[in-house]
Amino acid sequence: MKFLITGAGGQLGRGWQRSLESHPIDEFIALNRQELDICNSETIRKVFTEYKPDVCINTAAYTHVDKAEKEHDEAYRGNVLGPQLLAEACAQRGIRLVHYSTDYVFSGKLSDREIYNNGYPEEAPTNPVNQYGASKLAGEKVVVSALPSALIARVSWLCGLDGNNFIKSIIHGAKSFGQLKVVNDQFGIPSFVPYIIEQTRFLLHSRNSGLYHLGSKGCITWYDFAKKIIEYAQLNVPIEAVDCSTFPTQAQRPYFSKLSTSKLEATGMSVPSWEIGCKTLVSDLIKA
Repeated sequence: MKFLITGAGGQLGRGWQRSLESHPIDEFIALNRQELDICNSETIRKVFTEYKPDVCINTAAYTHVDKAEKEHDEAYRGNVLGPQLLAEACAQRGIRLVHYSTDYVFSGKLSDREIYNNGYPEEAPTNPVNQYGASKLAGEKVVVSALPSALIARVSWLCGLDGNNFIKSIIHGAKSFGQLKVVNDQFGIPSFVPYIIEQTRFLLHSRNSGLYHLGSKGCITWYDFAKKIIEYAQLNVPIEAVDCSTFPTQAQRPYFSKLSTSKLEATGMSVPSWEIGCKTLVSDLIKA
């Protein structure tokens, strides 16, 4: 299979490159924003014509959650217009498309934790509480409209070897400040880049399409996550559990955003616990 990766500079895009480099049976080209602007239909046409991919993996996105509250146009371009143009180009050429979305498409009410105790299923009603989530939800809709056979994968609390993420922030904060305050009233589950890619590849090879939730097993708070990171990193640092009001943000965050992976598991794909992914990534980051 020949892959085209968009957003090659991000943590998921870089993770895909690492994965494909270890699978020499597959060919791939990975392009960053400067090399492929997904909001430019002519650039997309030229790249698709030159490289003729079998699969386009769209990891490009506007991800500035707080800035999106004011930068509506930029969020729309990156999360709606770009995916739409990619989907239309893929539809015209018979190219398979993987598009990544987010847990922020849901309202994230604490009461939903009782209703969806295994996490939000794919068919749960969406109602984003911030502009970033709204733009990602709109992106899902335009992709499906242009290319019904697309694979749309929602992920949450993404962490990997590359880029910025929560695990890196906790390790850096622990070493720099010697103590931490971490939010303990927002519930969800981490996604780890290698697992997301493995799950995506499984769905591709088994010819599945449509909407899937990817990730790990469990349901924790950011405080629970931080404690485990500190434990695995063997750092002796006190952590104080606080409410999210301690760290005011421009964009509202969901209080509950766990994604159910039951649909994914029904395809035969096993889903590991978040602790395994956390321990592996912390170990890899310390070695790096």
